[in-house]
Amino acid sequence: MADYKDYYKILGVNKNANDAELKKAFKTMARKYHPDLHPESEKAAMTEKFKDINEAYEVLSDKQKRAVYDQVGGAGYQNYARGGGASSAGQNPYGGYSSSEGGQNRYYQYSGNPFGGGNGGFKFHSTGGFNQGDFSDFFQQIFGGMGGGNPFGSMSGFGGGEEDSSADTRANLSLSLHDAYNGGRMDLTLPGGKSVKVKLPAKITDGATIKLKGYGDRGGDLYVTVKITPQEGFRLEGEDIYQTLAIMPWTAALGGQTQVSMPDGSSVKIKIPAGIKSGQKMKLSGKGLGKNGNMYAEIMITLPKTLTRAQKDLFAKLADIS
Repeated sequence: MADYKDYYKILGVNKNANDAELKKAFKTMARKYHPDLHPESEKAAMTEKFKDINEAYEVLSDKQKRAVYDQVGGAGYQNYARGGGASSAGQNPYGGYSSSEGGQNRYYQYSGNPFGGGNGGFKFHSTGGFNQGDFSDFFQQIFGGMGGGNPFGSMSGFGGGEEDSSADTRANLSLSLHDAYNGGRMDLTLPGGKSVKVKLPAKITDGATIKLKGYGDRGGDLYVTVKITPQEGFRLEGEDIYQTLAIMPWTAALGGQTQVSMPDGSSVKIKIPAGIKSGQKMKLSGKGLGKNGNMYAEIMITLPKTLTRAQKDLFAKLADIS
């Protein structure tokens, strides 16, 4: 027998949580434990945690599944487990259970498939890209396989016998500005734990959507929306990238050349015009994101941390003749 899963504890909510509280908790937990936001050494553990979070939300966000789960309860499930489970294959796991409440099975109304058999009254809506088969043995014990077969058919649902069409799924992908600027092939871990190689174009923009054909629910497509995270030293505004460029007073006065760092770690040499002032911007056309983004270097005139005697003398002479 599978161990009982406390879905409320997994999402960190109480048993009276409403839909809004469940949704908020799910989003918070999903962001915290998404495998792609953790180092490679933690991905396997995070994938299992992420799967549990999705499984819990799948049940608690569905009124009918939640009612079944609440009626089963932890104590009832554990009593059933200690009794050795169902006595025969294909039997409702609660069909032979006798509680102390008058010797009657308090799960009697769920005889067979707890959702009414192969033509039950609601559809299975997978969460976060998971399918029913991805969830735990506990989930399968309560919600699947009650009639010797998959009560969900071929993941097409069973709402009065009307099959769902393929379902497209949407998800977010957090990328550093460095990775977004570089592009290239990346290994993505899908919500179900499967990995897929995706080719990202260089300078992909925040909010851009990538279509992964066939990776959605029930054969649908997965649409991944890129969310670019901040990178130290750079500020992103739309497709334009801004950074502060520190220059010495003599470069500002006389002009010269300096290097501007790019988000991918490279650098570009630019010419500083004589007489430039702090706050002015140098535009590097086409060095931002997308097709139309630019890089802007915002000038900040600064002094060396320490001045040599010769430098101090020169500044003193400059002050005398100014």
